[in-house]
Amino acid sequence: MEILLRLPVKTVLRCRCVCKSWLSLISDPNFATSHFQFALSPPTHKLVFLEKFPDAPEIISINFDASLNDDSSYSSLSLDFFSFQSCCEIIGSCRGFLFLHCNIYFYLWNPSTGVNKNIPASPITIYSNDHLFITHLYGFGYDPSTDDYLVVFGFYEYHDPADSSIDLAIFSLRANKWKQIESGSHFPYKIFPKGGYDPRAGLLLNETIHWLVYNCETSRYAIIAFDLKETRMSEIALPDEFIFSLTNTSFIEYDLLVLGGLISVWNVEKYTIEIWVMQEYKVHSSWTKTLNFSFFPAPDFSPLCFTKCGDIVGTVRGGGLVKLNDKGLLLEHHAYGNYYFNRSQMTLYTESLLSLPSGT
Repeated sequence: MEILLRLPVKTVLRCRCVCKSWLSLISDPNFATSHFQFALSPPTHKLVFLEKFPDAPEIISINFDASLNDDSSYSSLSLDFFSFQSCCEIIGSCRGFLFLHCNIYFYLWNPSTGVNKNIPASPITIYSNDHLFITHLYGFGYDPSTDDYLVVFGFYEYHDPADSSIDLAIFSLRANKWKQIESGSHFPYKIFPKGGYDPRAGLLLNETIHWLVYNCETSRYAIIAFDLKETRMSEIALPDEFIFSLTNTSFIEYDLLVLGGLISVWNVEKYTIEIWVMQEYKVHSSWTKTLNFSFFPAPDFSPLCFTKCGDIVGTVRGGGLVKLNDKGLLLEHHAYGNYYFNRSQMTLYTESLLSLPSGT
C-alpha cells in the first residue's frame, strides 16, 4: 500500500487489474482519501481548459510544470457522459472533481475515475427585466466537517446601491437537495471586471468561496467571501495601493489567484504586472506585494498559476499559453491555432481517486 500511495492516479487505476486483492485495496474509499492527501504534499496540479470544436467540446489537461511544448504533457478528457456538450462551461474544481455548467444543469465529474453526478436546476427563479442588471454567481467546494460537496448558485439584480439584492441557494450532495439561504438580501456589489473574462465563478480557499467585486456604497474594490460551513458572506478589504491602481488606470485586467495556499490578487496594465498575497488570511496588514515587473514580448498577459520552479504560466491574446520567469522574461510560448482563450473556461485541477460521499 505504501508503494501504491506514491504512484500517479493513472498508474494506480491500471494496477486494479493485477489481482483481486489489489482491486479491493484500491477501491477502498480510505485508500482514495490517503492517496489524495499524500498527493497534496507537495501538491501536483494540472491546468484544464475547454476547447470547443464544431462537433463537440474537448477538455485539455496540461502538466504545466513540464515544458509547454512537450506533447506528452497534454492529454484529452472525453465529455461523453452527458448530452449538453455544445453549451458546456468549466466553473471550477475541488478534490479531483470538475464543476461543469451545461445548459441549466450542473455536473460534478472526476475525469480520472469517470464518477459523475447531475445536479438539478436551482429552485431560484431566474427572470429578466429591462430595468435591472442581472448576473449569476457560481461556487463549488467541500466541507470536511460533514464530508459533503456543496454547490453555490445565486443571481443578483442591480440598478442602484440602495436597492440591489441577491438570491442565493446551496446544494448539498449528502442531502441531495437545494436550500435557499438568501432571498432578496441587500447586495451593494457589482461583478464585472474590465478584463473581458467571466468573473462569476468563485475561487475556493479555506472552505470559503471568494469573488472580486466593486462595492457601490464605499466606491472601493473588495473581495466577498462566502463561508460554506457557516453559510455566511463577509467582505475582505484589498490593499489600498492595489485599489488605487484599479481606480485610476485604464485598460487593466485583474483577478484572484491562490498561491501556495494563500489568497492573492493581480492586475496587469499594458506590460506591467503586480501580484499581492495575503500572508495571513483576513488580516489586512498582511497584504504583501510579491511581484512587480514589466514583460515583453507577451502582450495582454493574464496569469493563471505558478510552477514548482516559481515560473508564471498564463494566457495571451491571440491564443496560447506562455511561461515567464519571476523577472518577466518570456521562457516559452505554445500557440493553439485560432483558438481564443477564455479564462472562465480554465481551472487548476488535481487528479484523484476520490468518489462522491456514500449515499449520493
